[in-house]
Amino acid sequence: MGEGKTSVITPMVAAVLADGHDLLRIIVLKPLLRQSDALLSQRLGGLVNRRVYHIPFSRQSELSSSTVSQLQLIYQQCWRNRGILVALPEQILSFGLIGLDAAERNPGVFAPLISLENWLQRKCRDIIDESDEVMDTKLQLVYTMGTQQSLDGLSGRWETIQHLLRLVSIQAKRLHRDDPRCIEVDQSGYRYPILRFLKPGAIEQVIGYTLDVLRFIEHSELTTEDESVIREEFDESMFFTKLLVLRGLFAHRILRFSLADKRWLVEYGLHPSRCLMAVPYRAKGVPSESAEFGHPDVAVTLTCLSYYYEGLTKEQLRDCFILLAKLNDPSTEFQNWVSLCLDDLPAGLQTNSGVNLQDDQTFSQTPFPLLRYQKEILDFYLSHFVFSREAREFPRKLSSSAWDIPACRGLQLTTGFSGTNDNRFLLPLSVRQRDLDELLHINAMVLGLLLREVNRQCILAEDEEGLQLDVDGLLKLVVRTGQHSTMTRPVRVLIDVGAQILEAGNQSVAQNDEIMVIDREGHVETLFSSSFRQRMGACLVFLDQHHSRGVDLKLPPTTRAAVTLGPRLTKDRLVQACNRLRGLEKCQSLLFLIPPEVSNNMRFVLGISSDRDFTSADVLKWSMIQTCQTLDNLRPLWANQGLQYHKKMSLWDLLVEQRNPAREIASSMQEREARTLSQLYAPWNEYEESTHTYNITEGDLKYGEVQELLKTLQSTAEHVVTSAYLHEEQERELACEVEREQQVSRPPSYTPCKHNLHDDIRHFAKFGEFPGNQPSKAVTLAFHGLANTSAGKLYHPHSLGSGLYSTLDFNETVEISPNDPMDDFCKQVNWILSSVHSDVLIINARLNIYAPRLTKPMRSFRHLDFLGIGANIPTQPNDTMTRCLEMFSGSLYFASFEDYQNFRSFLGLVTDGLGDIPEGGMTNEGFVKFFARLELEWPVDSAFVKSPLPFLAALVHIRTKGNGYQQSHVGTIIKAMPLGAEWF
Repeated sequence: MGEGKTSVITPMVAAVLADGHDLLRIIVLKPLLRQSDALLSQRLGGLVNRRVYHIPFSRQSELSSSTVSQLQLIYQQCWRNRGILVALPEQILSFGLIGLDAAERNPGVFAPLISLENWLQRKCRDIIDESDEVMDTKLQLVYTMGTQQSLDGLSGRWETIQHLLRLVSIQAKRLHRDDPRCIEVDQSGYRYPILRFLKPGAIEQVIGYTLDVLRFIEHSELTTEDESVIREEFDESMFFTKLLVLRGLFAHRILRFSLADKRWLVEYGLHPSRCLMAVPYRAKGVPSESAEFGHPDVAVTLTCLSYYYEGLTKEQLRDCFILLAKLNDPSTEFQNWVSLCLDDLPAGLQTNSGVNLQDDQTFSQTPFPLLRYQKEILDFYLSHFVFSREAREFPRKLSSSAWDIPACRGLQLTTGFSGTNDNRFLLPLSVRQRDLDELLHINAMVLGLLLREVNRQCILAEDEEGLQLDVDGLLKLVVRTGQHSTMTRPVRVLIDVGAQILEAGNQSVAQNDEIMVIDREGHVETLFSSSFRQRMGACLVFLDQHHSRGVDLKLPPTTRAAVTLGPRLTKDRLVQACNRLRGLEKCQSLLFLIPPEVSNNMRFVLGISSDRDFTSADVLKWSMIQTCQTLDNLRPLWANQGLQYHKKMSLWDLLVEQRNPAREIASSMQEREARTLSQLYAPWNEYEESTHTYNITEGDLKYGEVQELLKTLQSTAEHVVTSAYLHEEQERELACEVEREQQVSRPPSYTPCKHNLHDDIRHFAKFGEFPGNQPSKAVTLAFHGLANTSAGKLYHPHSLGSGLYSTLDFNETVEISPNDPMDDFCKQVNWILSSVHSDVLIINARLNIYAPRLTKPMRSFRHLDFLGIGANIPTQPNDTMTRCLEMFSGSLYFASFEDYQNFRSFLGLVTDGLGDIPEGGMTNEGFVKFFARLELEWPVDSAFVKSPLPFLAALVHIRTKGNGYQQSHVGTIIKAMPLGAEWF
């Protein structure tokens, strides 16, 4: 550390290894790319005339045969001319996947890309700078495959989380009233409180208050009796979806992880210019440009918290009002928005009609400040603008991880440098830590420097009540410390490795990864071109969390720095930050700023009494414990990635040797991405889900590394959970923590199908029947046409709508793979062709106009009496056919209470006026079983033998795109909330 790895050793090694025999590739972190490129160009370009190459690459790079050929020429030129190639790890991983991706998306370049990647693996001699960070276990690169699909559970999934977070805020405020030093609740006005858990165990208290004791959602392991009861009472019901979401939040510790183990604006937050969902942050104020959270419920929960903490922008609030005007009952929804702050609004703005969107000044001054933090309107925006559009997943994926960065076994060598070796236990098994004997003392030497008397000072960064300081308070504390300390030198450097300065930004540095200087008059320029480059003693230096590693500044010999601590700060990160002071062994010194969240945890972990002051020894002990916990948590994820890597490499060997069809092998490398709630959280599915992905054969077991990885997983699999990122209980926090450098396959441009009016349809329109009065291949039962949608995969009777047909032309919208869902391409029902036999056919012809009733004031088209063209014959279908048509088209409202009751009976749901239902004859969501309906002399024919609500919910979600149906008549049926006659 600080001995010149980047500035001295790397250029020296590069000059030797770039010998024309191998292609030298230096892999660096993105924040260090500019610095490394400039340094190599200066040291090697000018002195020895070596060219430095950098070839950016991602999935968005347009590829053709000529592009691939040009890339190969550039690589070969760099190799032959003994040049140096500088690359980012994500670019290397991306190029390794692009060939496999091309097998489906661009077959013309599949073979050249695979050939080029194989050549690079054989030719590249890699040097990795800051190798422990480059090979970080938490980061994966994912290529999503297939067509996007909605999350299982649809809107019920995020609505459950939103309701639960409301309860959390109530219970957090209750705990704060009981013990203000246990939890900090930052709330102004009516906004959702920003929560900071100051004492260990505080999050468990909040969850305990929130959770009614129910073993299924609280505990990860259940008895066989518990499982049987749950499956008998709830399996396949709409309530079961919500129970599974709650089980994931509680038993799988997702709620705890999101609230207590992730820091807003430090580890997650919004990145509006990229997407509407919350994204991982690389450091404080530095959102990732391409990473996403690997677990869907973590992504949803963190997105909710991000909007609750940050509020809506003026344009987002304006969008809410524009959509509000299109709802069937805007006044009721508006009153729901302003229920908490109604008295604070002027009388003219207490109804939605009083808000004038055209008057920007009034809108900005009054409703905007009051409404932007209201949880009800935030939930409205999240449901209608965020989750309905972006809470989606892909069926399959290609992935790579740190295991793919070192050279494959038996090919080239890879050499890495790092200032610390704490992460040596999480290196890929193909990599060995080889510490030089003359450097073995470095760790102890650095710790010894931090234990010197001049560096032992620790300051509690808290106010008189023991709460967190804001930015101004923290800076004043630093100034005060420098003025009144026994040390004669003031603090001139602030190293925010603990990310305690959240409100203020370091935007110029964070965006450009360049060291900037700002003078007292506000002029900003790069330090390199500034006069202050030679006058660092005249500067106050701030290093944010993102740049507390790898940045070298020539600070004056007598510099004194303040280093902030933060939750879960490991020794590696702490020591790297402290060593920005290269003269610690001489005259430079530092002190530590400890926020209350960390100080409480240190006293708990180390057993320090409240009356004893902290020293740097306590800080180092605590950071070592955080390191051990981090390594333990990451180890199962590391093992899982290793097994996936081994499986992929076995298939890669077959691909290179061309033993099997290439596209078939490339397809075998894809992993399943989308999982249902049952697959994620149902205890009877967890073991199967945790074991199916590895596909370990007897031949694989001959490799010692495979046996070691399996042993690691088995030793931590006492509490088995679902999927590759949810393992044993401790690992679930981690599982949620997996960030994927996801290069998404955004919706491609599908080829529209050509319209084709079949001759049989013409015959039907002319004669009212198909040729020969025989079944026609031009049509299919309407509900069978949903087979390739999410709704079609759920239970519904095969005979449902036996007289309702759709043409193949209606069903076929775009050319799409049979395995990809058609949810986003289903046509709306607009035209009806009916025969004298009362059979109904949906086609694209101008016969009877039809539209589902989507708002309450809208007229009903159920009688097929609007714009009739053709023979003047009775077209009124029977009641059963009408209900099937309304259900298929996604109609949301009924004309009368009688129609509503009959539709419930048609679905097999309980209604008013029935007799006593036999014991065991009704489910918890109101579905009356077939034997009970026989005894009750059911008033309406119903073909359903199981609850139709999951199928109905999925179908309505498809028709409405997830928007605006929750408060409708059909929406209340889906939520199992019976209505009375007063609603009609």
